Amino acid sequence: MTQDLATYYVWIGGSCDYGHKERAGGAAVIIEHDGDIVSRDVIADLHTTEYRMMLTLIIKVMDELPEQSYIVFLTNVAYIQNFDKEPNEKSANPDLIRQCIEAEKRHQSVIVKIVPYHKSPKLIETHDIASEAMNKIRKESIQWLRHRMAEMSKLIQTRRNSQKQL
Repeated sequence: MTQDLATYYVWIGGSCDYGHKERAGGAAVIIEHDGDIVSRDVIADLHTTEYRMMLTLIIKVMDELPEQSYIVFLTNVAYIQNFDKEPNEKSANPDLIRQCIEAEKRHQSVIVKIVPYHKSPKLIETHDIASEAMNKIRKESIQWLRHRMAEMSKLIQTRRNSQKQL
């Protein structure tokens, strides 16, 4: 792909694990400008989808890049092509789409280009990074929950022992 040196090319990918009760979603970007990678970022959260995470990251990127930039988001996720279309009653994530529309106003041009996943090493990398972040947040959440359950169990046992002594 031939790149215009004045444009920011933002490779964006996401990951979600719909099969888990505590479903996690993640998104990652690799930002190129002037032929160089200038930034990488990743976000993840529980009880969400990769689509929400990707829209959140699109907003963050548009907020952080210099005003009046030319931005091309490169992805294999067709869903985010509607990031700048006014949401209706059937739209998923209307809150984030409205924020995208506002953030887009700061720039000369913002477009989404669909690219083939298997031919795009940077897109594959964003997916891998998003998956790692998603798995990490789920693992940390489970560890925190186990720790809290162990603390609660100790507290209950202490209270039982105190009541027996009375």
